[in-house]
Amino acid sequence: MKFEGTVFVGCFVLICVSAVYKDVVYVMDRSGSVKEADFDESVDFVYNVTEYLAIGTSEMQVSIVIFSSSHSEEFDLNDFTSKADLLNAIKNLRGTRTTGKTYTYDAIDYVKDNSFTSAKGGRSGANRTVVILTDGLSNNFTRTVTAADELRAGLGAEVFAIGIGSTVSKSNDELKGIASDPDSYYVHYIDTFVYLCNLIPALVPKLDSTVTPSLLADCPTPPSSTQESTTAAATTTGSTSGNTDLATATTTVTTSETTSKSTETSTSSITTDSATTVIQTTRVGTTLAAIGTTQIIQKTGDQSPSSQPSGSSSNTAAIAAGAALGALAAAATLIVSASLLRRWHLSTKEDPMVLAAVNQYQQAPIGPSKASFSFA
Repeated sequence: MKFEGTVFVGCFVLICVSAVYKDVVYVMDRSGSVKEADFDESVDFVYNVTEYLAIGTSEMQVSIVIFSSSHSEEFDLNDFTSKADLLNAIKNLRGTRTTGKTYTYDAIDYVKDNSFTSAKGGRSGANRTVVILTDGLSNNFTRTVTAADELRAGLGAEVFAIGIGSTVSKSNDELKGIASDPDSYYVHYIDTFVYLCNLIPALVPKLDSTVTPSLLADCPTPPSSTQESTTAAATTTGSTSGNTDLATATTTVTTSETTSKSTETSTSSITTDSATTVIQTTRVGTTLAAIGTTQIIQKTGDQSPSSQPSGSSSNTAAIAAGAALGALAAAATLIVSASLLRRWHLSTKEDPMVLAAVNQYQQAPIGPSKASFSFA
């Protein structure tokens, strides 16, 4: 019976150890880039996570280290054996002054050498977990990653890395270097401190697999910043495209009008019926091209910005079509004009009156009379 009782007690202890027998150290960034209100959000996050955990000498113990240019352990693993006392100690960290640089490696080295010792309440056989919260990259990438490697290898600790804000999002290499593998399990990221509460349902089960937390009722939902940026970019692109098409269409009208004036000037000295036909054809062709494009632009311009849908593809297509039509009409007009001019030029050479005058000129005697000869 005595043996059986010992076995029962041993099994009971093993069950407890495998479930929540764990020492957890939070390492919290309080450098100058962290606003005091943001640090309070970090405190609230740790507080809310702890509320879900079983706290006690035979269950889970929690310690907190804060750091910037220097570091300090706010309380040891064995300072509070009841959850109520521990939660009160965590809450009292609100209002902590933030200042200094991000010496993450010094804080990690301190945890490795001190936080899990028996003098600080570390327990033999307890699983060791470190949760690091930071809003920026450390002052020394290599030293930080090396310190984390030594923490994991030397103490067999699992390390979670939680990055907050845009600075760490630009390069998550340091977060990945700090955290245990796989990164998909141990690395977490959130846009700003106010949204940290969204990570509670993800972190708590990793600390205690027997607990399934729910999202806090007052936890704000992170905005879809990527989708908003894409939409804004699309709107800007559509607006720019529309302005470009409008400028192109206007340029086409101006070019057509200039071509018309140039053609009229170059052919104004021609007095034959054929030449007159060329001038009239050129005027009609270029004027139609200009009017057609101008009307499309005017119709689009008459619509107020409020009545047009953002990035309207129909208006942009209409302007582009008008510009293309104007360009084609102008080109066709020039081709027709050139053809008529060529026909007029050839026809004058074959005109009987012209041929008779040339023959008369050739038969005239050389002298002053020939010098004064004209086709009049």
